[in-house]
Amino acid sequence: MAEPHIRCEKEDISEKIILVGNPERAKRIKEEFLKDAKLVNEYRSLLVYTGFYRDIRLSVATTGMGSPSAAIVLEELIKLGGKIFIRVGSAGGLNPEIDVGDIVIATGSIRDDGTSIKYLPLEFPAVPDFDLTSLLIRKAKENLEKFYYGVVISSDGFYEGYDEKMMKKLVESKVQAIEMESGIIFVLSQRRCVKSAGIFTIDGNITLGKMKEKGKEEEFNLGEYNAIKIALETIYDFKNKED
Repeated sequence: MAEPHIRCEKEDISEKIILVGNPERAKRIKEEFLKDAKLVNEYRSLLVYTGFYRDIRLSVATTGMGSPSAAIVLEELIKLGGKIFIRVGSAGGLNPEIDVGDIVIATGSIRDDGTSIKYLPLEFPAVPDFDLTSLLIRKAKENLEKFYYGVVISSDGFYEGYDEKMMKKLVESKVQAIEMESGIIFVLSQRRCVKSAGIFTIDGNITLGKMKEKGKEEEFNLGEYNAIKIALETIYDFKNKED
C-alpha cells in the first residue's frame, strides 16, 4: 500500500536504499550509476528511483532538507521494506584542515535537531550501524588518498549557527562537519531496528568563513562522485556479506 508521501508500492522499493537530500543528486545517481532505473515516486519532489547497480537492485530516495522531512521519508521507506540505508549528503567542514570536495564519514552525530527527541531522549546516542560504517571506511581507504571520519553535528539551523564559544568547543572536540539529517537518521534507524550510515561531501568550511564556497564547483562535483561511488560499493559488498 502506498504511503502518504512516498506513493509507491512495496515491490517498487529495494531493501537497500541510498538517501539524498537534493533531488538533483538522486537524478545524478540514476543517470551516472544505475541501470534500468525507474522513477517510482515524484510526489512533493521526493524523487525515488529503483534500478540496478552492477547486479543488485537498489533504490535512491530524496528526503528533502532537514530532520522533519528526513524522518517522514525514512519512516515511510521502512514501512515499504527498506532495511539498509546510506545517507549521501553535503556538509560544512568544522575541521580546519578539511576543504571543498573532501569526504567525511560519520561515526556519530551530535543531536542538535528538534525531531530526534520525539523518538528517543537526548541521552540516547546517535550512532550509525557499526558494520556498515566500518565497510564505508574500508571502501574509502581503497579508493581515496585522503578522507576523514569522526563525529558530526546535526543542526536545524542553516542561516543561524553557533556563537564563537560553541564553535571553539566543537573544533577543539574534533567534530568534523555540520549537516542537518544524520542525527534523526541514526536515531530513527536504531528505533526501528534497521541499519544506516552517512557519508558527506564538504561544500565549504565554516571555521574558515567559507560556506557553500563559490568557484569550487568542480572540486565539489568530484567529491560527490567519490562519495556516491563509495556508498554504492559499500551497499554492494554489504549485500553480499549479508547473503
